[in-house]
Amino acid sequence: MTGQKPEGLRERKKRATYDAIAATARRLFAAHGFDAVTVAEIAVAAGVSEKTVFNHFATKEDLVFAGGDTRLAQLRRDIAQRPPGTAVLDVFRANSEEMLDDVAAGESEDSLVVPRIVRGSPALQERLAVGWEREAAALVAVFAEATGADDDDLVPAVVARTLASALITIFRVVFAGLLAGEDPQQLAARLRPQVARAYDQLAAGLGDYAVAGPAADSAP
Repeated sequence: MTGQKPEGLRERKKRATYDAIAATARRLFAAHGFDAVTVAEIAVAAGVSEKTVFNHFATKEDLVFAGGDTRLAQLRRDIAQRPPGTAVLDVFRANSEEMLDDVAAGESEDSLVVPRIVRGSPALQERLAVGWEREAAALVAVFAEATGADDDDLVPAVVARTLASALITIFRVVFAGLLAGEDPQQLAARLRPQVARAYDQLAAGLGDYAVAGPAADSAP
């Protein structure tokens, strides 16, 4: 049993409307560009009022990033429900490996829609950076709870932001390759050992990473 309350009819209708509006907005943004499409045009195409759009999405930018909260919620559940003996790092490693599995299986085409839209809008690029920062900040509390650390403990903040940054970096490299037209299977195969080495380094700790060698002798 998951303990989650079954979704009622009203919630299902609300979610269906939310998904339909977001899908319509992304289709229009992909076809015409984010800046060229108005919320009023999205409402007409989705068959709803402009007020309904804003009832579900506070801003136009939120239409692009719909579903981000769901992804973060799933990551938080994965951390909370990890099996005994499983480190939080292993959750992030598994998440990255799953991303590469999806790429290799050819399941990334639909997920390219948002990166393509964001690529054409500086405003969305800035919003994405803000969103990633908010996700990292939210994970700090999750890590503190998972380790029983005090609220003012610095370690959960450092570790959470480090792992969040690793996940974001891998995400960006993956989609940069896909947007550049790299073959998905070859891309996944190329990145797997690099991703494994990155997480292995994090797992081993950073104390011995990039230790400076002896200074070269000065020229006479």
